[in-house]
Amino acid sequence: MTGRRPQDRTGERLVNLEGVTSVAVTEADSALVLELVNTIQPSIPWTAEYLRWQFFETPAGHARLYGIKDAPGRLVALYASTAQKVCVGPQSVTGRMIQDVMTHPDFRGRGYLHHLADLCLQDMKGAGEVGYTFPNEKSEKSFRRNGWDELCAVPLRKRHCGRSPPATQMPDATPVDGDFDTTVTEIWDSSGLKVGVRRDADFLNWRYRKPSNKYFKFLLNANEGVLILKLYQHGQQRILHICDLLVREDRRGIISRTLEFCEQFGMLNKVDILTAWLCGEHPYAPQFDRFGLNLAAESSRFVFVFPGRVQFQDLKRPGLWHLSQGDSDVY
Repeated sequence: MTGRRPQDRTGERLVNLEGVTSVAVTEADSALVLELVNTIQPSIPWTAEYLRWQFFETPAGHARLYGIKDAPGRLVALYASTAQKVCVGPQSVTGRMIQDVMTHPDFRGRGYLHHLADLCLQDMKGAGEVGYTFPNEKSEKSFRRNGWDELCAVPLRKRHCGRSPPATQMPDATPVDGDFDTTVTEIWDSSGLKVGVRRDADFLNWRYRKPSNKYFKFLLNANEGVLILKLYQHGQQRILHICDLLVREDRRGIISRTLEFCEQFGMLNKVDILTAWLCGEHPYAPQFDRFGLNLAAESSRFVFVFPGRVQFQDLKRPGLWHLSQGDSDVY
């Protein structure tokens, strides 16, 4: 990547790369990445274990990392695109989730991230890859400028916990300690869901061994569904996130009872709020709506997608997407 376009115009911003160099960031640069990340966000520092999990242990392959180094060799900007398998109907394609986009405070305002975003998009186009991302309000304009499509507002749902009487018939929710087996792959393959990150055993096992995090994993009625929950403290509120809920297409009738199980789990753990991500047009939405786990009106963040080739235009249809809080884990 070194030497590619020392001066470049992305959108309407002139990129000034004087005295710095565009580089491909590799695992050998981990110490530099940690130094940059922990300078920018000292309150939520990364460890070497976390960085390795985030970028270099994903089942679909290593992240593609773009950086800017200054003359002494410090990493002063980072643009990360992690690899996931994304299903688009019957096809499976490499998807790039854009995340961990940052510039050292001393080097902001020079257009570095716009330059790295352009390099990343060129590589995605060349490789026939698709993209998806959940940017904050500050980063959102960059994706609009570079031709990404707005899919929908982040489909956050909320409900106060403890408003329902105990369910009379719960699903058989069997706790899973350790890794999932291929049962969860079979559940995904028979889910009838059209677009989304492929939630096979490899993905879920990677996703839910995130360092320094605890998840509660269940199989529903042995092989009919999978449920993953996370307890989270936000200020004075205790929150229960439904990170993933996935069922076989012919067993969608268990979703309502599973949501009641989630609430009972929350009540046992003194939870105030139950949350989930689920688009309004999703096949599960009617049961979520009846349960009162409704879309939050205050959502101000958006999901963006890059469909790439013509055959992947279904990526632009929110009703086909299976999005969950497990896709982001940023609360």
